Amino acid sequence: MRIMTNYLAPFAISALLISTACSGAEPPAPSPPTAARPAAAAPAAPASTTAAAGALPRFVQAAGAGSLEFEFVQAGAVTQGHFRKFATELQYDENQLAASKLKVTVQMPSLDTQEKDRDEVLASAELFDTGKFPTAQYSATGLAERGSGLEAVGKLTLHGVTRDVRVPLTIRTTNNGVEISGETTIRRLEFGVGQGDWKSTEWVGDEVKLRYRVPLTRSK
Repeated sequence: MRIMTNYLAPFAISALLISTACSGAEPPAPSPPTAARPAAAAPAAPASTTAAAGALPRFVQAAGAGSLEFEFVQAGAVTQGHFRKFATELQYDENQLAASKLKVTVQMPSLDTQEKDRDEVLASAELFDTGKFPTAQYSATGLAERGSGLEAVGKLTLHGVTRDVRVPLTIRTTNNGVEISGETTIRRLEFGVGQGDWKSTEWVGDEVKLRYRVPLTRSK
């Protein structure tokens, strides 16, 4: 899966040449001014590869398509949930990985663990604080090869904290576009998710596993 270059055009400056001539012992009569030679035309700038990078194929997530799941340990047992609302955009060319881009925006209040009381605790100010931080966002400004696959190189902003995060990705071509999928792990305490008693990992583990599979359609 291969998910997400600036050049400067050279410019030339031409010079004007002016010459005068004088002869004889007596003061010469003023010579008419020499006509300035026309400036040489500046060489045409090469086509900008920045434009090419901006024209990378663009893919978007259809509303309601795909899955973004999370998993953590609570009181020694594995707890799973998912986000019902999130949006994904991808600019991608397998031959221009460094110019490819990935953006994922998650609506945090849409978290769902199939248990209302637990969802309310997770959304509270002591954990995700979805009232103050209603969205989380991952923004990658490039892709890189990683073993036999790819990884997105970007930043994750969660709970008001931004950190560098590399996300493993697989990109598979489909009839309508591409599908991205993968799995990664983050530490909630690095993003300040867990205040007061919830800073302890005795009842809720620090590691949170994320799994994603999202079909994307080529945007016209």
